[in-house]
Amino acid sequence: MAQSLLRRIRVQAKDELVKRIYRGIKEFNKEPVVFRWKYKMDETVIANA
Repeated sequence: MAQSLLRRIRVQAKDELVKRIYRGIKEFNKEPVVFRWKYKMDETVIANA
């Protein structure tokens, strides 16, 4: 996780922080985003190995 995101989380105890982080990870993973490579695809050459 980015440090900027963690800075915004205010908790009373370390256990609460851990729970909030795991809850956030579950929320992020609910709708995964498919990565699509677009950078310089026209110039890419695939060689047979």
